[in-house]
Amino acid sequence: MPRFARPFVTLLIAAMIATAVFAWEPWPLTSFRLFSHVRTDEQTGWVARTVEGDGFEGAYPIGAQELGFRGFGFVMAEFVDASDERQDELCRTWVRAAPELIGVEATQVRLYQRHWELSEREDDRALPGDEDLVYVCDGEGLVSGD
Repeated sequence: MPRFARPFVTLLIAAMIATAVFAWEPWPLTSFRLFSHVRTDEQTGWVARTVEGDGFEGAYPIGAQELGFRGFGFVMAEFVDASDERQDELCRTWVRAAPELIGVEATQVRLYQRHWELSEREDDRALPGDEDLVYVCDGEGLVSGD
């Protein structure tokens, strides 16, 4: 057996454990989240929308931006339980970042909670479901919310 085999296997196993513990997914390793989470028919998620000065409401794909906020679902989980000061800070950041991220001068960012069922389908895709306005942010912070 080559002398580097044991250290290599040890390092590989340690890396696999780290991916599972820290939900870290550098290629080709994975934390196997696809197979380790229970999937139910009822799904929820968060949607952000910008509001321009004229009242036009447009998509703000915060979690999908190259320069944006990765893991928007995790950020929203923190936001919901955060202190008033932290919510204000996140609100200001989202409103002020809109011009750089999507080229829109936003006066507000509205955060909707989306609900849909995987079994309600059109062709091979789930229907979009319903959205409920939960939080409204502006350049000063959180304007309204739960």
